[in-house]
Amino acid sequence: MPNPSTAPFGYRDAAGTRHRVVVRERKDGAWQVLDVTVIETLAGDGEGRGAAEALARDYAEQRDHPEAGAGRRAGERRAAA
Repeated sequence: MPNPSTAPFGYRDAAGTRHRVVVRERKDGAWQVLDVTVIETLAGDGEGRGAAEALARDYAEQRDHPEAGAGRRAGERRAAA
């Protein structure tokens, strides 16, 4: 049986964007199903992790719905474990 995190599941949405569906096991034994798609690819010529994180933060903030409920806001970093 293949590693569950690399099982070949996926689909194209109505706009034609390819999504990869990934299954992974958390440290506590719970299972998660994630819908993954590439938002942007930075060239790597001077655009490092800081630029990628800024892009991710902006993307999340633009899609955050103010009535989504309690929890961390889209642009907020997760607390260190």
